[in-house]
Amino acid sequence: MQRPANRWTVGPLPSSVYWRRRAMVAVVVVGAVLLVWIFARNSGGDHPTTATSAAASGQGGGSTVNPTAGAGAGATGGPGATGGPGASSDPSATPQIVPASPDPTGQPTAQRSAPPANIAPCTDDQIAVTVTVVPSPGPLGGTFSFDINIASKATDWCTRDLGSGAQEVQILRAGALLFSSDDCNTAKKTDVRAFAVGDAVTYRIQWSSYRATPHVCAVGATPAPEGTYQVVARVGSKLSAATDFAIKR
Repeated sequence: MQRPANRWTVGPLPSSVYWRRRAMVAVVVVGAVLLVWIFARNSGGDHPTTATSAAASGQGGGSTVNPTAGAGAGATGGPGATGGPGASSDPSATPQIVPASPDPTGQPTAQRSAPPANIAPCTDDQIAVTVTVVPSPGPLGGTFSFDINIASKATDWCTRDLGSGAQEVQILRAGALLFSSDDCNTAKKTDVRAFAVGDAVTYRIQWSSYRATPHVCAVGATPAPEGTYQVVARVGSKLSAATDFAIKR
């Protein structure tokens, strides 16, 4: 018995129908093979895009940013900064008194002319010294900021040493000295400034209420107790009036 010349043509339909079906199947198979080959090619080895992404995300060998950096002494208050009430609730944190420094928030209101030569020093009568406290009342175990404002009352230019050696805050209770910033001030630097008529400058010193032993800078185990206190600022031999502040539980 003679077999059909084309063994691929099987069925009652015309052969062209079966050939079209076979072509479609072949296209699908070839496409699947291509997809598998492309996926296998892209998934193997390191590529430049991977290295670029790692470098951009900081995963390479370069330096990384430490999220805790800057949380040391500067975090408790740098120049012009104010420590939060809870910053010194734990005496093991050893909060520091911030060295006196110009308040960076102050902005000149007018163009200042250059000071002349040979300016005489400001006398105590030619400057006004005042001190304010933040917060008041403050929490037991808190950190307090004392802003010392020095303003010229002179009718002409004069100079004054405003360095850390000339500045001091004294904290008193019932007239007795509780703390002096000089107890922690070892630098004793000088900083002579020229004051024009009406000039003023503000400095900030911070105090942890755990420093509550007279003539001792070290942090104590217990903070200054509840009550009313006074702070007095000194610039050289010029004293401010006493400013009351309170510590409450």
